[in-house]
Formats: sequence, structure tokens, C-alpha cells
Amino acid sequence: MGADAFRMFKLANSGYCCSQILIIMYLESNGMENVPLVKAMAGLCAGVGNTGKTCGIVTGGACLFGIYAGKGIDTQTRDGNLKGMIQKYVEWFEEEFGSTQCVDMITVDVLNDMNHNEAYPIKCGNAIQKSYNKIGEILKEYSYIE
Repeated sequence: MGADAFRMFKLANSGYCCSQILIIMYLESNGMENVPLVKAMAGLCAGVGNTGKTCGIVTGGACLFGIYAGKGIDTQTRDGNLKGMIQKYVEWFEEEFGSTQCVDMITVDVLNDMNHNEAYPIKCGNAIQKSYNKIGEILKEYSYIE
């Protein structure tokens, strides 16, 4: 297991969901900490607020692209690459995993299964790792990182 995969597994075992794990990995890789951002990402857990809808790996990934290409202050404009990066990522995700829906990914009822959090390390770990790597590839392709 690689260092990133082991760190993701530890985060999942500590109770963080997929979208939070993606953001924490980004923050740590850049020597940053942002507790309010990590907490805000909890709203995307288990398919947007535990609804089983769009997977937190998808929405968390879109947020990561926004960190690089989104508007952050009045004097900035949204980078024209944002839409294309997110579209490329979502299309890849759906092709790679067969769905963008959380309920399809973890195959448990997130609304009624009290143990659904236990599914993250087992069923989502590989998807988080692959997606984190794909996000990096897309960011390199668009020249945001080396």
C-alpha cells in the first residue's frame, strides 16, 4: 500500500468521508490546514448530505478543481479551464466506476444503514486513490501543477 493510500485509509478510519479525505490530502500535500474547509466538505458526505446521490469523490474532486481555477476574490475571474476539467473528471469517473451515485458505489442504503460509514475504507478506498491520482493527472494536463 502506497503512502497516499495508507493515509487515506487512516483518514477513513478516523471518520472522515470521501470528500473530506480528498481535501485533507490536498491540504497536507501543500503544507496547509483549513479546519473550516474540511468541516464544510462534510456536507458532501455519503452523496450530498447522506442522500446517496452524487458521490463525495465526484463533488470533492470538483471542489479541488475549484481551488485551482475558481473565483476566490472580487478581482478574480473564474478560469475558463474549470468547466472542462470537471467535465473530464466526471466523464472519467462514470466510465471507471459505472456511476457517479454514492448509493451505487457503496451499495448500502446510506439513509437507513447505521453502519454505512464502515463501507468507506473497504468499498471507496480504491476509488478515492484512483480519483486522487486522476485529479492530479488532469491538473498536470492543464498546467496547474508539475
